Amino acid sequence: MAVKKKDQIKESSPAIGAPKPWVFVLLLFLVYWGINYLDGHSGGFNAQVYAPHKNVRAVENLRVVKSPDELAYEKGQSIYSRCAACHQPNGLGNANVGYPPLAGSEWVLTESPNWVIAIVLKGLMGPIEVKGETYNNVMAAQGAGLSDEDLANVITYVRRNADWGNDPNLPIVTPEQVKSVREEIDSRPSMFTVEDLLELYPKN
Repeated sequence: MAVKKKDQIKESSPAIGAPKPWVFVLLLFLVYWGINYLDGHSGGFNAQVYAPHKNVRAVENLRVVKSPDELAYEKGQSIYSRCAACHQPNGLGNANVGYPPLAGSEWVLTESPNWVIAIVLKGLMGPIEVKGETYNNVMAAQGAGLSDEDLANVITYVRRNADWGNDPNLPIVTPEQVKSVREEIDSRPSMFTVEDLLELYPKN
């Protein structure tokens, strides 16, 4: 009798069924969501990322606002790409074809930027001595293609470029300075020579 009752209990015990398909779908969704959440919110497990920021880029965007001098320098660096074909990205020029260096140039590192402003605006022809070497090529006028601000920024970049050995403590060149020189030489029909430049700005 006891054996029969035991068999009845055994027969009536519920069987363990296979998981429902929707359970697998839910698990896959949770795994996918978890991976994406960690990817977007863990900061790559980088100690430099702190709450409530999600990644390194978000933290980098918190940098202190740049000064006007820094912004002028960076804008000038971008514009300088137009000059690099002749004067080279490193500012050393190309002696083989007569393009003088801007790095360490006594025509660039003057207290007043008038010489270099005038040269860029109207161009330069004929020989010029830079750092004891004579160069004799033509610098085409760039004034028509550059605003006062653009020209001020690129000259600021050149003059203050410490990577070239130039003086980072020189004052920035302002659009007002460029405008003043532009107006002064606007009626000039031709490029400068060194003699013309020294006659116009003898004490630079």
